Amino acid sequence: MFARGTLLGLALAAALALAAPLGAEEIVVIVHPERAATLSADQLAQIYLKQRRYWGDGERIVAVNLESASAVRAAFARAVLGQSPAQLSVYWNRQYFLGVLPPATLASDEAVKQFVAREKRAIGYIRASALDDSVRVAFRLQERSPPPPRD
Repeated sequence: MFARGTLLGLALAAALALAAPLGAEEIVVIVHPERAATLSADQLAQIYLKQRRYWGDGERIVAVNLESASAVRAAFARAVLGQSPAQLSVYWNRQYFLGVLPPATLASDEAVKQFVAREKRAIGYIRASALDDSVRVAFRLQERSPPPPRD
């Protein structure tokens, strides 16, 4: 009976750990290794809100998001865009009627990393633990308490 209770407790603890928010895990914004861009949080916000659409060399920026249910995406939105997922949904609903579509969505850190490694114009964000030398870091952020929302 003790072993069964211990296993049940371990399974519950593992499930809670998987459902927990990112905590202090670092998020990195990545670009193609040949792109020399280093970006500020304000520049990232402009890119991800489609207010800045071109790199300095004139190439169109191809921004990619993680899927909407991702804790990494929610942390990125709070830290860089100063908005909750619900606020971003309202923003993109308005932009849609102006002919502006949100960044494309990919399913995982690995998918974002592979896309950015292949597409020189791309920018994405992933957990730092998924980082390797196939991409270059353009910005680092660590989840903290969220900044006040932007109007």
